[in-house]
Amino acid sequence: MAITIEELAAKVAELEQQMAAITAPPTEYYTSAYSGEEIDAAVKKVSDGLAGGVTSFNGRTGAVLPQSGDYNATQIPVSGEPEAETVAESLSNKAPGGYGLGGNCVTIEDWNTAIKNGWYRNKTADPGNHTPDGSAWYGFVVNYIDTLIIQVAFHADSPTNIKSAIRTCYAGTWGEWQYTTPPRSIGVEYRIPELYNNAPVYTKVIDFGAAPNATSKTLGHGIASFRQCVEISGNIGGANLIGHPHITGVNATASGITIETDADLSGNNVYVILKYTKTSN
Repeated sequence: MAITIEELAAKVAELEQQMAAITAPPTEYYTSAYSGEEIDAAVKKVSDGLAGGVTSFNGRTGAVLPQSGDYNATQIPVSGEPEAETVAESLSNKAPGGYGLGGNCVTIEDWNTAIKNGWYRNKTADPGNHTPDGSAWYGFVVNYIDTLIIQVAFHADSPTNIKSAIRTCYAGTWGEWQYTTPPRSIGVEYRIPELYNNAPVYTKVIDFGAAPNATSKTLGHGIASFRQCVEISGNIGGANLIGHPHITGVNATASGITIETDADLSGNNVYVILKYTKTSN
């Protein structure tokens, strides 16, 4: 098939444009700090396994190259651990589902032995179990070190009767349990998590009996080492003791409680709630 000079020239021009696009010079350049020979030598070292690497591993020496089985998940240390705890160990120690402490309470006989972080319970009532009242409690431990520990414990007799308490081990010495929700059983003394002038505070409910008849009445409270009354409250015949219109005075000393009235209130029983400090601490 015949072709004209003009058609041939057009084809040549089209091919020149395609070649120009293929061989277009770069618009950005990078100049290496190393010569081509130096780059070739470095690549060869990497290839040979000698670029600052080991000279022996798993019984192999010389140009040690990685092989299948050199590493597995149980040989990779956990980042940040002071010792090389492995991934497998870390996963085995993980809480179920990855949440919180996980699991059920560890059963113990003595709360003085519950010194590691975790959940605990003593299932046997025993005066020697070092719980707040000798009965069965469950709770958790916060351990900073084995001589600086906080324990928080709970006891439930029913859905509405829940007791809670807290204590510390400081410098290796266990403190008293402090009731955060004291049961306030009549005649029982409870240490509570309050301080008065930096001294521990206790509380006790005293059955004062019948209120006086327009006179004063004093009753011993049975508190050993009583130092100072911090707060008095209570009730008389179901009404507030403090602020009652015919109660003219309520006082607590080391020996007992005194109540004064200006009317005959002897038909009403009085329960006095004391908060106080002790000379023993």
